[in-house]
Amino acid sequence: MKRPSVFSNAALSALALAFTLTSWARTGGAQQSLSEPVPQIVVSARGEVEVSPNHAKVQLGVQTEAKSAAAAADENNKKQTAILAALRALGIPASAISTLNYNVYPIERYDDKERRSMIDGYRVSNIVQVETDKIDQTGPIIDAALNNGANRVAGLDFTVKDASQAKDEALKKAIEAARRQANTAASAAGVQGLELLELVINDFEQPTPRPMMAAMRMEKSSDVAATPLSEGMTTVSVSVMTRWRFRSAR
Repeated sequence: MKRPSVFSNAALSALALAFTLTSWARTGGAQQSLSEPVPQIVVSARGEVEVSPNHAKVQLGVQTEAKSAAAAADENNKKQTAILAALRALGIPASAISTLNYNVYPIERYDDKERRSMIDGYRVSNIVQVETDKIDQTGPIIDAALNNGANRVAGLDFTVKDASQAKDEALKKAIEAARRQANTAASAAGVQGLELLELVINDFEQPTPRPMMAAMRMEKSSDVAATPLSEGMTTVSVSVMTRWRFRSAR
């Protein structure tokens, strides 16, 4: 009777290696597990366009104080009613006026003798926002409000109502800048044959409002000079990220 063949671990390993080499040879020899990286230049650029604001948002308000919340609210309502009437007299439609916030809160102080907070009265604040496409009407809007009881100008922003055309121009400038920088880098590195592989347009950056003032309290009478304002210019910007393939110069 023949005895069964017995293979050592070394023999089994040799057989496995032989099989692997045979399979490798059939496929044309050694293959790279990873493809070679594509030689490329990565460039980020920004395009900017300056435009004239064509829309204004004015935040006006009344702040009143009284011993009771009801009395403070009543005084505030009367002044705000007069302000709204003055704005309508300027031709501002109701749709262009909106209430931003209405607050009623106590005026507190700490009493050392009682060792607790005491309420001395109440403060009521009512802020409305007025929007207009007539930039030259912004000053008269503020004057009308101040002359009829407003004692707060919470903000004034000059913005661009439709920036789509400016956005397109900024995008073209950004891509042109990216191409120019890529060509400059390629020339300096001694390579050629640039080919665009990827173009990423980052989020459109809305033009930043140009605030006139943050917040203030003021009184104004009808004999004070009109409020002078200048909207200036605002910037619309777009940024891009590009990848360019190149080949070495021969």
